[in-house]
Amino acid sequence: MQQLRGPTGFTGVAGRRAMVTGAHTLLVALALFVTVFPLLWVFLGSFKLPADVMRLPPVLVFTPTIDNYLIVLRERFTFFFWNSVFVTCGSVIMTIMLGVPASYGLSRFRIPLKKTIMLLILGVRFAPYIIFALPLFLVMSELGVVGNRNALTFVYIIINLPVVIWLMRAFFDDIPVELDEAAEIDGASRFRAFLTILVPCAAPGIATVTILSFIFAWNEYLFALILSGRDAQTLTVGLTRFLGGMEDAIRWGQLSAWAIAIVAPVIIVSLLVNRQLRRGFSGAAS
Repeated sequence: MQQLRGPTGFTGVAGRRAMVTGAHTLLVALALFVTVFPLLWVFLGSFKLPADVMRLPPVLVFTPTIDNYLIVLRERFTFFFWNSVFVTCGSVIMTIMLGVPASYGLSRFRIPLKKTIMLLILGVRFAPYIIFALPLFLVMSELGVVGNRNALTFVYIIINLPVVIWLMRAFFDDIPVELDEAAEIDGASRFRAFLTILVPCAAPGIATVTILSFIFAWNEYLFALILSGRDAQTLTVGLTRFLGGMEDAIRWGQLSAWAIAIVAPVIIVSLLVNRQLRRGFSGAAS
């Protein structure tokens, strides 16, 4: 029988497929636009003069300037930057060193009330952060460590550990137990098997939880504002220097330049571990 053709010349099945493909392409393009446009807007704003930043309709053709970045560098940028680097890297390293062995133990060993322990760990992460803000501030004040970068690092470790433990336990559960048994037969201790066999197998998962921990610690604002004092303020707290007040207007150009400085390290780190990150998210989704 001759297949019926639609008004566009496609067969019925081919026409429907083309429509579905076109709809999916449109949705992906829309999602990409919604995701990328704000970042592109901020990026362009960081090179605009104050007169061009808030002009309506928006100015797409303008004379770029780096004055906003030069002003940002004079606003003690390096002080805030190195505080963020210290707190973020320190918390991520300690979180991975504590969370990965803990998740391995929860995956491989028989522990009483294991499900209850996992739920309690998850409850710490899902509770609103504001609940912990005042108790942590009072405790840190009594210890005299408010304004200390180590105190902020400790808080980020507490918050990131539940995510690392939960995600890494799922990765270790997917690794066959036979690998552990084969290593023991070959004479390797459990610790050596963990380091030489299990950790390399779980590398995509470790990359995933590392970048997630990095993003949270780098972008976190609430605890950094409350616990950093004057000597441990991070980039996210420093961003408020350009928001103005009752008499000063918001300095949009410098605000955009500072925001780009915050976003850039996250993008660079994500690109560096892109392959492992994609493998990790694929494993987590499966």
